[in-house]
Amino acid sequence: MLVLGKLGQHELVLPNSMATCWDFIAIWSNNPNRAQLARLCAGAIGVCVDHAKVLPAYRVADGDPIAYGHTIMDRLMDAGVTPGAVYELGVKCIVEMTTKIPTEDAVEQTANFTHPPAAN
Repeated sequence: MLVLGKLGQHELVLPNSMATCWDFIAIWSNNPNRAQLARLCAGAIGVCVDHAKVLPAYRVADGDPIAYGHTIMDRLMDAGVTPGAVYELGVKCIVEMTTKIPTEDAVEQTANFTHPPAAN
C-alpha cells in the first residue's frame, strides 16, 4: 500500500508494459545523482498508481522517467508526501518493477522449452 498524503492510499500495481518498467530500471541501475533519483522514485510511484488516476499518466512516447518524475514530485509534495517517503515508496516500486523483467535464465529456459509428446 502506498500512502500518498492528501491523495490517499493506493495499491501498488505494476505497469502492464515491461518496456515502461525497463525505462525506470535502466536509469536506476546506472547510479543516478540524488536529484535524478528523487525524480525517478516519484515517477515510479506515478506509474505504480496509474490505475487510481490521481497523478498524471506517464507518456511512453517521451520515455523520460526523470522529466515525468519532476512533475510527479511536485504533485506528491503538494499532497504532503515528504521527500523521504518519496524515496522509500519509489524504491519499493522500482524493486517490484524488476520482477517484471525476465532474467537471462528465464529467457533461455523458454527458448529451450520443448512440448511434451502428443498423446496417442
